[in-house]
Amino acid sequence: MRRLLPFFALLLGACATPQNNYDPIEPVNRGIYAFNNAIDKAVVKPAAQAHEKYSPGPVKQGAGNFFGNIDDFFASFGALLQGKGSEASHSMGRVLVNTTLGMFGLVDWASDMGLKKSDEDIGQALGSWGVGSGPYLMLPFRGPTTLRDSSDLAVRFFADPLDIWDGTQDLSTQVIRYSAWGIEQRRQLLPLEQLISTQADPYAYIRDAYLQRRYFKVWDNNPPKPLQLGPTDEELDAMDAAEELQTKTSAASAPASLPASGVAEVAP
Repeated sequence: MRRLLPFFALLLGACATPQNNYDPIEPVNRGIYAFNNAIDKAVVKPAAQAHEKYSPGPVKQGAGNFFGNIDDFFASFGALLQGKGSEASHSMGRVLVNTTLGMFGLVDWASDMGLKKSDEDIGQALGSWGVGSGPYLMLPFRGPTTLRDSSDLAVRFFADPLDIWDGTQDLSTQVIRYSAWGIEQRRQLLPLEQLISTQADPYAYIRDAYLQRRYFKVWDNNPPKPLQLGPTDEELDAMDAAEELQTKTSAASAPASLPASGVAEVAP
């Protein structure tokens, strides 16, 4: 999650986009964002802070490695679907090494063996095939995603390697595991607190940073053109011209003179 820091920093000091092309249900998303913030302040953030403060270093490292091992499992398929054979083999090799030698992923021996970690996923694979991101979504308890990227969440839920291993799809076990994952992810995001809190509109800042980051990842950090989050200059000029024309039309159609009360006077 610390790979997020450069992408958030890129937007530091920039004005939030007044109208975002990818956020057609912004009022709904903002409501869910407020709900998530309330849950975060009441439960998730305190748990993450306690985890950061009181858990020994090896416990925190082991938790990160364990969930990172699951990420490697899905990264291998994301890379394979994009024809990235080397990344796919490295990711699956990491899973095999860390699951066996690393005590089910608690220890990352694969990195010491030169097997590089990849962050490919199903959403990126779909993007590489030309599937558009679709609308931006703020999911309850989960946070930012898009319609396309939500496919990765669905695959992770229904093809969880731990469920495949023990042959069950027990919902309560998944809830516990995803809760632990959420606390670990939230712990890793604690360094971003101050950066986000200084923004005039944290919701728009997080949204724009997420969309930019995902756009860059789909294009392997080399996009053909900048991502147009809001209206183009030509569209803004057209909107300004339309607003000015509407103002002039309204002024021309208004009565030339009205009494102060706004009601026509009747002659005595």
